[in-house]
Amino acid sequence: MPHHTARPPVKLAVEKLAAGGEGLARLNGEIILTPRALPGELVSAVIGPARKGVRRADVEKIILPSPLRTNPDCPLAASGRCDGCDFIHVRPEAALKLKSEAALGRLAETYGLETKLIESPLAAHYRHRLTLHLGLADGGLTAGFFDQRRQAAEFADCRLAAPALNRAAEALRLWAAQLPQAMAGPEIHLALGDDGAGLLAVFRPSPGRPAGAAGRSGRNRAAAEPALPHGLAREAEKLPAILAAHGFEAFGVFIQTRRHAAPRPLALTGQPGAENGRPLEGNSSLKLIRAAAWPELGLTLRAGPGVFTQVNPAVNKLMVELILELAAPLASARAPSTPARTRSRPARALDLYCGLGNISLPLAKKGFAVTGVESSADSLAAARLNAEGGAAFMRGDGAALAAALVKQGQSFDLIVLDPPRAGARDLAPHLAAMKPELIVYVACRPAALARDLPAFVSLGYRPISLTALDMFPRTSHFETVAALVRA
Repeated sequence: MPHHTARPPVKLAVEKLAAGGEGLARLNGEIILTPRALPGELVSAVIGPARKGVRRADVEKIILPSPLRTNPDCPLAASGRCDGCDFIHVRPEAALKLKSEAALGRLAETYGLETKLIESPLAAHYRHRLTLHLGLADGGLTAGFFDQRRQAAEFADCRLAAPALNRAAEALRLWAAQLPQAMAGPEIHLALGDDGAGLLAVFRPSPGRPAGAAGRSGRNRAAAEPALPHGLAREAEKLPAILAAHGFEAFGVFIQTRRHAAPRPLALTGQPGAENGRPLEGNSSLKLIRAAAWPELGLTLRAGPGVFTQVNPAVNKLMVELILELAAPLASARAPSTPARTRSRPARALDLYCGLGNISLPLAKKGFAVTGVESSADSLAAARLNAEGGAAFMRGDGAALAAALVKQGQSFDLIVLDPPRAGARDLAPHLAAMKPELIVYVACRPAALARDLPAFVSLGYRPISLTALDMFPRTSHFETVAALVRA
């Protein structure tokens, strides 16, 4: 048998942060990425093999620490079992500037912009959504985060989760401890209202647990759709009493027997939209938690299971307010100032990937004639209910519907897009063909935005502002809003 020797540690001087928050160092001219290392630090690290052309090093010791470094205040992060807070080692007051410069610095320089920073009002305990796993820990079943060994890591106080979600996780751990180990595998998606009231808990199959895996051939097993363990629904019916004992007065417990099935309610207590313990109009129209509210606009958005809500409600509100500010000149340019028969038409807005109307409906309240596009049936149903007729919504793929609108000769004054992580480069020709005065691109992945912007520029649009919002404190992620006007 070949004898493998451990690689000796080397000293690395970290020059800067790479996009994504990893430290960048060089050894003999080769770039080495060093997770959780900061600019200006000298570290002792073990360099790993190159993977997909990238070489990383595991930091063993910080020889010369940065003044921006702080000690992790979470035992799971300190031990390396949980990497959900991959920026927990950075002082909160420096984090957004550091990670946005790494990801957007070159982009801002290319277009002669200065990145505006919008901090999160909460540096910790801000998340209103969380995914837990039913898994094994110390020989028993628990509800926790998956660690690097794919075992469930228990936590008493996740520094990202809102206090109510930490209470919900504690209740789920007590419930899980009574289950047989055969129940291991499912995910538990938790969502909390933006006001901290109302809780949704949805049990969903894990991608790695195919239905009837035992006894199937390899081909059939790979093709089988994941399913929940037998008997889990019966066990989940015991949760309401435990949640009530943990201080929850309004909650909904749902089970999703297949990953693409509609969530089925097991218990609804104290929730708007529920009657006699069951929803009024079916799963697609549930409006059980408050997702966002603008009292000054007379607008409240509600959501149910399967509907996307932002993890950080406070920053979400700041982001929407920023978009309304960017759009305000278009709305005021068309504001009625003459008798009704001679008024110009309202400014038209197209909101691609609109979700439950998070951006569409505030724009409608500001006087825009809004068309929203969304592919999720549940989110679209929530948007229509939230709109109460105040906006039009279409279901379908953003790129396909944008192309159809172009063929119909449609034009819009404002286009807002909040695409998935893959970005929206293929959308650029369709959007430019609709001749908007303003395009607002919301990006959760700066690399996709940097790749897509040249396509818009080549079609006659010029970036005028770039804003980084700390939607995800203590992590290397953030939200970016780019505004473009016709050149």
